[in-house]
Amino acid sequence: MGRGLSTETWIKLFQSKHFPIGGSWAVNAAGYWAQRHRPNVLVLSFKTMKRDLEGTVRKVAEFLDIHLTEEETGEVCAKSSFAYMKRFEEKFEMWDLIPWRKHSAMIRKGAQGGASEVLSIPQQRDMDAYFMAELKRLGSDLPYEEFADVTPGAETREGAAVGRG
Repeated sequence: MGRGLSTETWIKLFQSKHFPIGGSWAVNAAGYWAQRHRPNVLVLSFKTMKRDLEGTVRKVAEFLDIHLTEEETGEVCAKSSFAYMKRFEEKFEMWDLIPWRKHSAMIRKGAQGGASEVLSIPQQRDMDAYFMAELKRLGSDLPYEEFADVTPGAETREGAAVGRG
């Protein structure tokens, strides 16, 4: 993962309430989710976009009160595709998280579920359980399963084991 830091160290750091890059994921996610009913807030998941890109584009346009033609909708969808963004990857590069390292690729595979490249199944289960418990502790009803691929065997907020469908 990072120079000199083990995967376990990165996991502990990411689960910290004071994660140095944006703070706690659970606190941020719960905070945005709590604001979802405001007229100036639209919360969408990557899963939703992957299931229905055109519908997602139309939803964003409607939210912004923009009236797109069929041609414009098609162009937005084309420029929102993985193939397009991969072709122009340099436009989507992340800023340097670690100054002495090369830029990290932002456009990798265009799919969810990359955790298995770095984390073991038990680590993924622990991560899911941790964040589901954190959301519950915060009193958030954010549907974790919509925003994350839950690892088979991880416990839901209700305590029943779940897996990817």
